[in-house]
Amino acid sequence: MKRLLLLIALSVLSVSAFAQFPLGATKEEIKTYFGENVSYANVQEFKTANGTEALCFTKVRVIGDYTFLFNFEGVCTSYIETYDKKDMNEVVWRFDRKFCRLGTTIWGDEDNSYNVTLVANPKKGANFISIIYKPVAPAATSTLASN
Repeated sequence: MKRLLLLIALSVLSVSAFAQFPLGATKEEIKTYFGENVSYANVQEFKTANGTEALCFTKVRVIGDYTFLFNFEGVCTSYIETYDKKDMNEVVWRFDRKFCRLGTTIWGDEDNSYNVTLVANPKKGANFISIIYKPVAPAATSTLASN
């Protein structure tokens, strides 16, 4: 029982650390990280409909993948992780304990640097759910001019 609790605690902590890592990382840094730390079945590079580059690692023995999206400078601007639809309750439970719930399907990290959004029905009839990690846009600030 103690091992199970320790495993759950480490999983939750690793989700937070991993969530912060890819945002702002380069494609090579992400490839190196996955090569050293994450088991995956295959990797695919492609361009999205709007022409940005993407990198997708397919999970081993379970439904899901990690897809990283890069800006034109080659920096990860957001990423999507997919899970089997049957894992939705566990994912929501885990995110409710690690992040601050901002809405029905949105969580924020404690530093307010990125948001996590659950997309429960990414496609009609899909057997997976998507989690999107995206940086929080900086708040607009205004300055007053003085003479």
